[in-house]
Amino acid sequence: MSSASDIDHSELVVTKAWDSSLFKRLFRYVRPHKRLFFASFFVLLLLFAGELLGTRIWRGAIDGPIKDAVGQADKSPYLSELYLWVAGYLALIAFTTVLRYFETATLTKTGQAIVHDLRSAVFRHIQRLDLGFFDKRPTGSLVTRVTTDIENLSEMFTSGVIVLLFDSIKVLVVLGVLLTINVKLALITMATTPILIGVSLAFRGGARRAHREVRARLSLLNGYLQEVLNGIRVVQVFRREERVGGRFDDALKQYFIANKRTIFLFALFFPMMSFAVYIIQGAALWAGIKSIVAVDLTYGEFVQFWLLLNMLVRPIRDLGERYNILQSAFASAERVFQVMDTEAEVVTPAAPKTIAAAGTSPHVTFEDVHFRYVPETPVLKGVSFEVPRGKTVAVVGATGAGKSTLVNLLLRYYDVESGHIRLDGADIREVDLEEVRSRFGLVLQEDFLFAGTVRDNLVMEREGVTESSLQDALVAAQAKDLVEAMNGELDAEVAERGSTFSTGERQLLAMARALAANPDFVILDEATAAVDSATEHRIELATAELLKGRSALVIAHRLSTIRDADEILVMARGEIRERGTHAELLAQDGLYAKLHALQFTGAA
Repeated sequence: MSSASDIDHSELVVTKAWDSSLFKRLFRYVRPHKRLFFASFFVLLLLFAGELLGTRIWRGAIDGPIKDAVGQADKSPYLSELYLWVAGYLALIAFTTVLRYFETATLTKTGQAIVHDLRSAVFRHIQRLDLGFFDKRPTGSLVTRVTTDIENLSEMFTSGVIVLLFDSIKVLVVLGVLLTINVKLALITMATTPILIGVSLAFRGGARRAHREVRARLSLLNGYLQEVLNGIRVVQVFRREERVGGRFDDALKQYFIANKRTIFLFALFFPMMSFAVYIIQGAALWAGIKSIVAVDLTYGEFVQFWLLLNMLVRPIRDLGERYNILQSAFASAERVFQVMDTEAEVVTPAAPKTIAAAGTSPHVTFEDVHFRYVPETPVLKGVSFEVPRGKTVAVVGATGAGKSTLVNLLLRYYDVESGHIRLDGADIREVDLEEVRSRFGLVLQEDFLFAGTVRDNLVMEREGVTESSLQDALVAAQAKDLVEAMNGELDAEVAERGSTFSTGERQLLAMARALAANPDFVILDEATAAVDSATEHRIELATAELLKGRSALVIAHRLSTIRDADEILVMARGEIRERGTHAELLAQDGLYAKLHALQFTGAA
């Protein structure tokens, strides 16, 4: 089990503090929802207009009926006018309250719509990547990028970009209005505002670095958690709960430390921002009082100026929070686009060759195939053999001999390093990838069942699977009685990974799944390696049906299952050492004869 405390460099993506290309890529997902984007902007504009009108109502009430009522014996005429101002202000509050609802609704809807498209695009891209990519990435890391990292981008669009863009316009407009009220007071405010901006800019330096590490640590934590949960039986049987718990605590501690750095930055940032705001407000208050005394400013104008000053300070003060949202989102976007920028190495060629139509058993040929998963370790070394039409070729050998690698290469999960694998004479690298895989039916040693229904797992949304072919497949796979015994039969629920079925039952269902699509070529990879004798007999009967009239490649552990194969290949250390029929290989008294003796007589 891997250590959960070391950061993989692929997790800690680092780019420029402001990456315009990254910003542009994100906005590609905005274009389809530009109406929502502009609707959100329009609602913010109406709210801003309401706030500006509110300050003007305060000024009009103070410099109008309130000022005129001072020193008057009969204040009732002025009170009537004041009530009109108050009524107008209350109506404005009611209007802006409704707008606040639409602000939240439209911003959230915009963010979720964009995130929906991005998450769908990332998931579809991940599905197209070849197995070599997944060999190098923990599952939890990819889950984090598809879920948490993309969700983090939602806040960027709901309370980050749109609001930040609008706040920039808001600051400029408010400054213009302040200049119309009192130029001297506005200039003093403008002279002190850079203090607030300076604090925000100073904060941004550490924010993105801190967020990068938080995202990386969370990804590692999720990856380790996924690994432990998948292997929980092994953890429990070897009593490694304390050890595993200690490693998880270590990963959790590193995540906590990374979060503490962001907390420290904010704990330092907000008091400094508040201090800068007090300086601006203090300077405005001092200058405002002097102007009132000098009769250069009315009380109403000062109150309006003060309200507008708060409208000016608020977006600048929130700049740090907005920037934090952007930095957190950019850190997530970097990680998401790192996956999106990963190109599949196994792809369909631009001009694929055609092969025989489905319904004809294909002829498969391996020609001097070399392959390695990692550069230092060869797995296959010059492997050559063929599976003629309608014939069964079995492959046996010790663990690590390269048997399952033949399956991986034939299905193009990986591409050969050198040599050729031909399907009806065409190199499979020159044929449409989907067409290649559609010709094969695969049954693995531990076949995977998805959460859902039995029917879902057997049909797998393949167009060629009908109700009739499904029933025939169940009968041929010796799985008919198994399904009929379930509550709901084909509509019975399947638990995650098919955990409620035994290994043998999963194999029988996997056989039925392979048969249901009537494949041209069958691949069996250790299909009876981990079942009891009774189930093995049922699987052997199902296998006989599966192989009838089809080409087949059988990776065998138990030699009893391949005695009738047209040819048996014996592999050792990535090479074919022996080949022939069951009788021919026994007569050679070589590796196959020794394997046979070990299984059936217990002798060396």
